Amino acid sequence: MDDSVAELRALRSVPASEPYSGPALLESRAAGVFFHEIFGHRAEGHRQKSESSGQTFTKKVGQPIMPDFLTVYDDPALRYIDGQFLRGHYKYDDEAVPAARAVLVKDGVLKSFLMGRSPIKNFSDSNGHGRRSAGSGAVARQGNLIIESAKNVSAEELRRRLIAEAKKSGKPYGLLIRDISGGYTITQRDLPQSFSVQVTLAYKVYADGRPDEPVRGLNLIGTPLQTFSRIILTGGALEPFNGNCGAESGWVPVSAVSPALLFSELETEKVQKSNARPPVLKPPFTDN
Repeated sequence: MDDSVAELRALRSVPASEPYSGPALLESRAAGVFFHEIFGHRAEGHRQKSESSGQTFTKKVGQPIMPDFLTVYDDPALRYIDGQFLRGHYKYDDEAVPAARAVLVKDGVLKSFLMGRSPIKNFSDSNGHGRRSAGSGAVARQGNLIIESAKNVSAEELRRRLIAEAKKSGKPYGLLIRDISGGYTITQRDLPQSFSVQVTLAYKVYADGRPDEPVRGLNLIGTPLQTFSRIILTGGALEPFNGNCGAESGWVPVSAVSPALLFSELETEKVQKSNARPPVLKPPFTDN
């Protein structure tokens, strides 16, 4: 509680941040949410045959879509990873198919999609990812999305590289993003194929050695193909994201696990301004 209060006070003490484009480091949990939103939804099988979908990856099987040191798979059969519970675990999907590992990307190359019983071109079989909540029809959904890297370094080295990238690009600071609360990714063809992810805890890491400074009021934005090409390094300790995901077939429990991700460039925008007024009385735990 004390740490949370201190973080909130620090955030309140700084003005809303300005839009940014430059080097950024997503810590592990934030990186998991990021991959879930930006990649996972676009790898769901039913989106590859819907004419209303943007079909970002439909015709890219066998082609590189991200750096060659990254491998991505979804394995709902996993209950734990590094001793940490995964909420997306299940034994059978909602179409009575056993949960199975689906290798989506191998060494940066797109290999397959998440599949339920509904077939798509070149992928006729389910890999145990047909999911739904009560009252909805099942479609292909994520379970435990796992990102592995052959280019991992320590958290300290990632921070050093973030500062080096900021200096290289002529920026006074790089962004260290510790947590994000989710967001949305647009997959419909009649809208821009973009994403927006809300940043809840982030800091400016100054290239000149000044103390880190909290930032607030920003969303990460961009397009998936360009964004994945800007991942240059990974590492640090794993911290799974466990949450709920909403889509056409309702809300289902999911997990995502990724090392921290260093980007040569990410873009942010200001969040929508709220007109809500603060309470008249302070919470009692802030009195001291």
